Amino acid sequence: MSQIAVSVEHVWKEYRIRHTLEGPQGSFKAVINAPFNWLLRRAQKNRSMPRSEAFFALKDVSFSIKHGESVGLVGRNGAGKSTLLKMISRITRPSRGRIVIYEHVNSLLEIGTGFNVELSGRDNIYLNGTFLGMRVSEIRRKFDEIVAFSEVEQFIDTPVKYYSSGMFVRLAFSVAVHLTPEILLLDEILAVGDVGFQQKSEAKMKELLHSGATIVFVSHNLQSVREICRRAIWLDKGAVRMDGYADDVLQSFRQSMQAPVVASPAD
Repeated sequence: MSQIAVSVEHVWKEYRIRHTLEGPQGSFKAVINAPFNWLLRRAQKNRSMPRSEAFFALKDVSFSIKHGESVGLVGRNGAGKSTLLKMISRITRPSRGRIVIYEHVNSLLEIGTGFNVELSGRDNIYLNGTFLGMRVSEIRRKFDEIVAFSEVEQFIDTPVKYYSSGMFVRLAFSVAVHLTPEILLLDEILAVGDVGFQQKSEAKMKELLHSGATIVFVSHNLQSVREICRRAIWLDKGAVRMDGYADDVLQSFRQSMQAPVVASPAD
């Protein structure tokens, strides 16, 4: 097995932001403003003004994660954390650079990702296990453990569309962590659960680490990151600002979050 589980190499992610003068098509406002907007468009074209501009969610991001490492991704909203996880899980692709995955990935980026809401909790356990490449015999062997951990035994044969958000996330998380993950990606998923379930989930992730799993964890709960991860990467406006021991990175990030105190002028 390769010592490296994930390699992120000079990754950029570009989105195009379109600029438009019109409101929703067919609206009263659009009809009234149509002649004025036509004149503005002609003027804009004559001045060669851009109709769209580039926005980089990630800018030349590079790092590698070793097999068995636990890495927390921290940063302000919009820093690029979720975008990066989606690329590692191959939901979207980099605009430039590349990401190489050396192990099988289980990702839990949104509540109930991959669940069919019309099916029962029982059916979704088997469905997700199949998606993750598990044999039916292995899913059956772990079924009781998954259900017990999720604490939804009473409702396991109920369609999940009737589950509360807490029930949904407990079952989704339980499936993800019990079906032999090599790389587990988590994006704020524990924020929905109650305190007791969060503590149990943190203990389960530590158990996975001891068994050799690799975990990449995004959370605004810095204490949870500190409890689970030995290493942290701080993303700031799409770029890596700091990468190192979790305690050091989290301390620097906390300091950056503190607003400067401005002395009031004397009367």
